[in-house]
Amino acid sequence: MRYLFFFFILIFLAAKSPDWMELRYPATYEAEQINKTFELIEFNDTIGNDSLFVLRNEDGLPHSYARNILSGVCIDGTCRLLNISLYWTVTGRYLGFRLPEGEFLSKTEHEPFQPKDYQQLHHLLADPFSRLANYQIEELVPKTDEEEVDGVTSATITGIKDFVVENAVYTTYTLWHIVHGLTQQQVENYTQQHLSTELLLKILSSSDQYDVQWGLKNITDQTDWTPDLLDQLFSLVTSNNLTTAKQAIDAIPVDYLEEEASQLRLFSYFDQTTHFSRLRILNKLKQVAILSPSIEAQLANQLPTLNGSAVKAVLELFSAHQLYSAQNEKIVASLLEHDNRFIARKAFQFLDNQPETNKKLKRQLKKFESRLN
Repeated sequence: MRYLFFFFILIFLAAKSPDWMELRYPATYEAEQINKTFELIEFNDTIGNDSLFVLRNEDGLPHSYARNILSGVCIDGTCRLLNISLYWTVTGRYLGFRLPEGEFLSKTEHEPFQPKDYQQLHHLLADPFSRLANYQIEELVPKTDEEEVDGVTSATITGIKDFVVENAVYTTYTLWHIVHGLTQQQVENYTQQHLSTELLLKILSSSDQYDVQWGLKNITDQTDWTPDLLDQLFSLVTSNNLTTAKQAIDAIPVDYLEEEASQLRLFSYFDQTTHFSRLRILNKLKQVAILSPSIEAQLANQLPTLNGSAVKAVLELFSAHQLYSAQNEKIVASLLEHDNRFIARKAFQFLDNQPETNKKLKRQLKKFESRLN
């Protein structure tokens, strides 16, 4: 699972009925102080509570969100009120839950949850890819001989047993769909509408990859690129997470890269990152108006040592910027004799598409073509 560490607070005054219960994963960022405000949101669900609590840090930035849930859970024909507060991070990731004093969750025959059940529920609610997303509640529990749905006492579908607390199908299902449903969407919408440079910097600095990728995905043309924000973005270029690195490179504003110093800053990561990130850097540099001569020279000199896909990307970059210098031509022409036929063909295609070719090069190209026939 994505979340390897979490902290929890357990206080029990009775073995089966805790006075209160709270479980939390780490938030997107730490705050010295939390202040609670609330917003009226049209959730369009059946919970009947339109208050979304926005928990703000000492600077007034959104830190996390909470919603008080009052919903019925019916067991063996008897319904009991589900009274619980759910929490989300500023990016909409599940953060945790809290039961008010005297409240508890129950299973078959209203047997209260044990500590291990609460911990399992906490773990299950954090899974955005749960199979519970694919079912209606009626599908999870077989009908009895009397054709009545018995949500807890009947055997549940084998495929979802690992995704629910034992004998608490309704409770697990109900809470998971609230956590990953309309409320989560509204939480994300609120953050997007209030995504300042300061908040985005905190999100991109998170230790959780989900948060970081959420932040990268929500960068727009209106993002105010402060030096600190750019520094954090560039630090993600060499991330071991391929998705994070890709999104970071893609998010670098092209206007910023029009300066040669900025291009050189990006290219300085070329030898430090993964093969796939290298290709992404080359693709990004295709978007600038004028490629740095220094980068052009370095890439040309590296051509004989690069693998096939990297050679292809470099030659495409040179073609995009019409970089057909005599030095480039000489180096690429040497690749016509490369043992890797893919590389040799890419060299031929690059040279053959040049607007002008000298006599020596023409002979080399003709010789290469004759070997293909």
